[in-house]
Amino acid sequence: MDSLLHYLQVRAFGRGISGHRAWIVVAVALWMLNRVRHEDDVVYRTELKPGERLIVRTMRPPSSKRQR
Repeated sequence: MDSLLHYLQVRAFGRGISGHRAWIVVAVALWMLNRVRHEDDVVYRTELKPGERLIVRTMRPPSSKRQR
């Protein structure tokens, strides 16, 4: 179902950009529908007790360039 909605959204944006205003409306509606459907996607959830802390650290991905 998600792949069909994504396909329709991409096609509607393409047609909308080429000058068809109705397709832009369809594309935006599909985009909003997709956002609502995936609003509750949680990556990580935990409950902290008093005094506990959670540290979030981001790291750069390893470079894909080969060193010579």
